[in-house]
Amino acid sequence: MHGRVKITAMMIMLCLSLMLGACSAPTNTIGRSQTKTNHTATSSNSDGQAAVQAQTRTVKTLKGDVEVPANPKRVASDQYMGHLLKLGIIPVGVRSYMLNEAWIDRSGYPKEKLAGIKDLGDFPMDLEELTVLQPDLIIGSIEKNIDSYQKVGTTVFLPYWEGESTAGPLDRFRRISEIFGKQKEAEQWITEYEKKAAEARTKIQGIVKDGETVSIVQVANKSIYVLAAKGGNYGSPTIYQMLKLPPTKKALNMKEGFENISLEVLPEYMGDHIFVNGSEDEGANQILHSELWKGLPAVKKGQVYMYGSFSDKEDEFVMEEPYSLELQSDTIVNLLLAHKK
Repeated sequence: MHGRVKITAMMIMLCLSLMLGACSAPTNTIGRSQTKTNHTATSSNSDGQAAVQAQTRTVKTLKGDVEVPANPKRVASDQYMGHLLKLGIIPVGVRSYMLNEAWIDRSGYPKEKLAGIKDLGDFPMDLEELTVLQPDLIIGSIEKNIDSYQKVGTTVFLPYWEGESTAGPLDRFRRISEIFGKQKEAEQWITEYEKKAAEARTKIQGIVKDGETVSIVQVANKSIYVLAAKGGNYGSPTIYQMLKLPPTKKALNMKEGFENISLEVLPEYMGDHIFVNGSEDEGANQILHSELWKGLPAVKKGQVYMYGSFSDKEDEFVMEEPYSLELQSDTIVNLLLAHKK
């Protein structure tokens, strides 16, 4: 009897042990599963945050940092169409002038690629039409228009003129490429362009002799503008920076990109060679046929080179995007070679 009681007690103890083990096992299993799930959720959140970060990019502008799409699909811009196209970006809408630039016909760019680009009028771009386009990124070049553009979509302010000067065209191209993360594409073109510029310098070597200087004059609206060695426009970067033709001291010391001068002081600004932009502009004859102009040493020696027209939309010297820069280089080189003695 005592033995059977002992065995029964042992069996009860064993059953209790098995029951306790069975109860505790699922608890541990659930605990490991929750830990794994939590880890997975944390990893998923981290991946999600990384994905969001990868979908945007922070761009520094003169109006502060702007978070832009990493790969915008619908870009509208009131300037810089040629820059965008060179980077492989076809905008959905641009300012009217961009669609009529001289380089389009002269560069051989396929016009069918431009067919779908919406004409958004002049400054500021038509806000109603802009809204319809639903751009995911807008680029504006005039500060007073930026607030209006921002009501439509994410906007980056990138001024063309900074005071009375412009950024160097290569620096500007780099800035635009940074907005889209396409610095590599920009540098590839810049390398090719600088190689072409070096070849061009070889072609014109000796035309401007050692010790001689070069001036650039723009004649527009019966006014005379002398372009600076830096910060100028209308061919100044091509002549001075790419082809490295030597500027006068006046051009080197200009605080802005140009100076508006009177005819009387013109001789003080002129070098041994003079490039004239806008010679066909209304009012140019009054200046270019004056006795003072005819008396300039460069004019007497036949070292004057006429190019472009300030008011003509067919002028590749108005803008400084990559396609125009390539055309500008060819034009200036051909002008100099035609005068070679």
